[in-house]
Amino acid sequence: MRNQDIRALLSPREPFKAFLLYTRAYARDYILGAFVGLVFILVDLTMPLVMREVVSRFESGEISWRFLGGSFAVFMLIPTISGIARYIQRMLIIRASRKFEYDLRNDYFHHIQELSQDFFHSVSTGDIMARATNDLNFVRAFAGPGVMNSLNMIRLPLTLSAMFYLSAKLTFISLIPLPFVCLIVYLFVMYMHKQTKIVQKQFSVLTGRAQENIAGGRVVRSYGIADREIRDFTKESTKYMREGLKLSIAMSMAWPIIGIIVGAVSLLVIWAGGGMVIDGKMSIADLAGFIFYLVMLTWPIAEFGWVLTLYQRGAVSMTRIIEFMCREPEVKDDGNTDTTIRDFTGAISFQNVSFAYDKQIILDGLSFNVPAGKTVAIVGPTGSGKSTIVSLLIREYDPEHGTISIDGHDLKTIPLKTLRRNIGAVPQDTFLFSDTIANNLTLGLTDIDTQTMDSACEAAQFTQSLADMPDGYGTLLGERGINLSGGQKQRLAIARALVRNPRILILDDALSNVDTHTEEQILQRLKEIMRERTSVIISHRISTVNHADNILVLSDGQIVEEGTHDELVALDGLYADMYRRQLLEEEIEET
Repeated sequence: MRNQDIRALLSPREPFKAFLLYTRAYARDYILGAFVGLVFILVDLTMPLVMREVVSRFESGEISWRFLGGSFAVFMLIPTISGIARYIQRMLIIRASRKFEYDLRNDYFHHIQELSQDFFHSVSTGDIMARATNDLNFVRAFAGPGVMNSLNMIRLPLTLSAMFYLSAKLTFISLIPLPFVCLIVYLFVMYMHKQTKIVQKQFSVLTGRAQENIAGGRVVRSYGIADREIRDFTKESTKYMREGLKLSIAMSMAWPIIGIIVGAVSLLVIWAGGGMVIDGKMSIADLAGFIFYLVMLTWPIAEFGWVLTLYQRGAVSMTRIIEFMCREPEVKDDGNTDTTIRDFTGAISFQNVSFAYDKQIILDGLSFNVPAGKTVAIVGPTGSGKSTIVSLLIREYDPEHGTISIDGHDLKTIPLKTLRRNIGAVPQDTFLFSDTIANNLTLGLTDIDTQTMDSACEAAQFTQSLADMPDGYGTLLGERGINLSGGQKQRLAIARALVRNPRILILDDALSNVDTHTEEQILQRLKEIMRERTSVIISHRISTVNHADNILVLSDGQIVEEGTHDELVALDGLYADMYRRQLLEEEIEET
């Protein structure tokens, strides 16, 4: 991870520190932007002085066409130079903010990929996506326009200095509302910080609701609950709109209130300044220049409120992003990892392994061994812990007690990349990417040739399905492989596992969606492949596991029976009962 060192310094309590850490790589652009900003500010500040000189000439009667022509040229030159400088500043700072956004987005995505399975069980996809999109946009808005306009706030002291030079009395009058402006800004900032959190949280809820309905569209339509889902979505959307309106109203009120105060001060300055001119204590030229500066002062004061708004939204959003980036994966390589382990033969050992999820015991003191190259099958009632064994073996989770080892190496000492590269797992819920069949088979592996893919598809009985595809391996699959049947998805997933030539092959109820005839064909081909590797088969069908070298029967997280198919049938226990029940079901289906 490119910014691993930065991530180690992040804290949700210090969002501004996170801004600094991520922008320091582009400090040069920000510094140059600040320098260019100073240039156009200084150029702008000369405009009132030129105006003052013009008024002074008119006041004294010392005016000429040559002077007016020169003044007009200066009036044209000042905004031209200022405009060019503003453009350069925007190019520097906005470009830096886009690079900042690029770094943060990639670090966020990278870190999400590293997090353990328990994170995804506790956080909705909508919330993850909301932080990657909406929150990131608010962070970038502060890192770009927010920082740029913050740098431009240097105009405020410079303008006040020029005003003080022209009239100290009028400058003090201009500063009368400053405490009130500060109080108003403080109250608005506190409210906007609180309201921004509410809005961003509700946006996550809304995004999650939309994501679930789009992903589960088939269920929504088949159960005829579209109207209910629309009502629920409208309810959440209305709540988001109302909370957003509250924030927008607060943001909209800040500027007018500040503008009213500044306008009132302007009238006060004109009244006081006019009296000073009448009394001969101030020239009309100085008053004109002072009013010009006062008008210029209005923008940075109003801009100050806008910058604070951007910062508040950016700070809340950065905090939400950092909350996830500061989460450490439960399963990761650490100081106990042995980086010299590059391969293994596949001998599996579970020794007194226990695991609980949400305080519910799933596995309780489980122990068994699988010699390298052998096939073990695991059967048992739903909820007995079969799939949990797979999750522990591929280190989606670590056991709470006990030890899992491969080739005598504690699983925690094997590098995660080595472990997962040498395991081919076919889960119950087959997930396919919206990509070509070839890319779904190889999943980024670059050394897989067509012959290897052909062999894997033939073993998984996917060859005929592939032949029916319009572009063969180049056929583009829909979202989650929607243009494939359930059986085709499972066969493609099996082929995907075989393509990797793993040392350990795991089939977690991977044949549940294929008919018994196809299942038999697949198993016949897999028998040859399984001789060369360690295999773990989980299934509800006895026909899927009866050829295994050893069968484990689970119940309530414990092994209650163990042996070959014939031994377990002769034992006349839970396995035999399952076997007789399935034979009866097959007889009923045939009649």
